[in-house]
Amino acid sequence: MTDMDRVADADAPETANVEGAPPEGLEEEIIEGEPGGDADTGAVTLGRAASMYFSANAKKLNQRQRVAVTRFVSWGGSDRNLDSLTAHQMSLFQEAQGANVADLSDRLQPVKAFLSYAKKKDWMETNLSVHLRVKRPVRRRTDPNGAAQPSAEDVVEMTAEGLELARSELDRLRGERPNIARKLEAAMLDKDFRENAPLDAARDEQAHLEARIRDLEHQVAHARVSNASSQANDGRVHLGSSVSATNLVSNKTVEYTLVGQNEVDAAAGRISIASPVGRALVGAAAGDEVEVEAPSGTIRFLVGEVSG
Repeated sequence: MTDMDRVADADAPETANVEGAPPEGLEEEIIEGEPGGDADTGAVTLGRAASMYFSANAKKLNQRQRVAVTRFVSWGGSDRNLDSLTAHQMSLFQEAQGANVADLSDRLQPVKAFLSYAKKKDWMETNLSVHLRVKRPVRRRTDPNGAAQPSAEDVVEMTAEGLELARSELDRLRGERPNIARKLEAAMLDKDFRENAPLDAARDEQAHLEARIRDLEHQVAHARVSNASSQANDGRVHLGSSVSATNLVSNKTVEYTLVGQNEVDAAAGRISIASPVGRALVGAAAGDEVEVEAPSGTIRFLVGEVSG
């Protein structure tokens, strides 16, 4: 995901507006264009800062680093004053880059160096580089063929219905990307980035959209669907089961369906298999009594009919 300063064509391929590649020719424009800034206040724009940074570090920067900085300038707007950037916007920029740790480092480290350089040159009052955080990659186990094996944290327990719902939502949200790109393009026509509420709102909307897309992509890629057919006849509660449970104190009976953590709908009685009630019910059969630890104390349930 990116907040691009220029969206060249609303009908361009989707990745051009989302994946973070800077518009073609932007780096040349930054370097060759007239340095920007406010002559009265000494304010330095992102474009001007990048131009001076590239010139001063021409022998040190490789192509990957230059592209990363250019992408950042594209996201923020080349005419935007450095001092108008905030810590929150750095968080939004990082969120927009995706969750792949190795790739994230390639995208963020050059920007961190650029921001540190800008602070050293007194082009900005605050060193915003500290708000870009790159975690160390986690070492993965591999199978005999060298393929990475998912860790226990990666696996997402889901029902078949939940997986289909996740895929459907993912397709729908991906279809919203061009609309967000058009909103950004329209908002960026106003060059006053300091007072541009529509641009900030569009960026926030894009950040939330891309965060949800990445979450759903992770769910779909790492889903482990319960094999209900092999468990349905054993009479015990498992992922996907519907079960009635009676509170032995209040004598109130409730109906639950146990689902994955990403499929919860409390109003519909769909509870997570990892919740206190879910954990207590898993493996139980009709007639069993289970205990649930709650803030108000221990609650005992009598398991009734189990289906699914």
